[in-house]
Amino acid sequence: MNPAHLDHDALADLAEGLLDDTHAASANAHLDSCAECRERSAEIADVSRILADVPVPPMPAELAERIEAAITAEAMATAGVASISHHRRARERGKRHLRVIGAAAATVAVVGAGAFVGTELMGGSLLDGDDHAATSHAPPADPPRETPAVGPQAPFTVVRSGTAYQTATLGDQVTALVPRSRTLPALVSVPGRLQGCVQGITRGAKPVLVDAATYENREATVVVVPTDSSTWRVVVAGPSCSATDSDIVEETTIPARTP
Repeated sequence: MNPAHLDHDALADLAEGLLDDTHAASANAHLDSCAECRERSAEIADVSRILADVPVPPMPAELAERIEAAITAEAMATAGVASISHHRRARERGKRHLRVIGAAAATVAVVGAGAFVGTELMGGSLLDGDDHAATSHAPPADPPRETPAVGPQAPFTVVRSGTAYQTATLGDQVTALVPRSRTLPALVSVPGRLQGCVQGITRGAKPVLVDAATYENREATVVVVPTDSSTWRVVVAGPSCSATDSDIVEETTIPARTP
């Protein structure tokens, strides 16, 4: 304890009733004559009240056991030379540090923060003090896994009607298919190449139909885009169609029909 002022541990021990009668009387006498220490004591009391109102999240049982073991080791490390009251103060200080850590952890919304707190605590850096003794190290947290890049969701649906489109019947096939397009199976995710292809064809307009099918026995995508209220533009794109390669196989205009 600093002869000029009481340190934070001494003030905290006094607030929690951990000092023996002799040290408590000495600390109280010092507070009566020291405005700076009275201010520190008031700050510690405010912090204790704030922490008491913070909900502490449940701690994994394994981590709690290791923390308890570390606190016990700290309290017993000087068993041959320290008094019982000294052991008790060391143990309660360790618990006080743990309460502070737990309250701080309640504000963290990621699992990795919990691993950090556990590692730092078991490594000893959060339990350091004048009574610090043996520490142990928690196993390192698993490294974060890389998340595959996901492209933006397509602003349209690509269906798979299974239609074998033909040149002679293209208009009739599209006209018959559009009204039931919402009932057809659709792709869960649209490849970036196909997104670029369709967006290049529609030029910002919302397509009436995008069907991954075949045309003249060849893999193709049929895109139907409204040109005005009375007509649809039907475009058949080949398998290499993309944002940079249109690969247009067929294009025609047909009368529009309400979906």
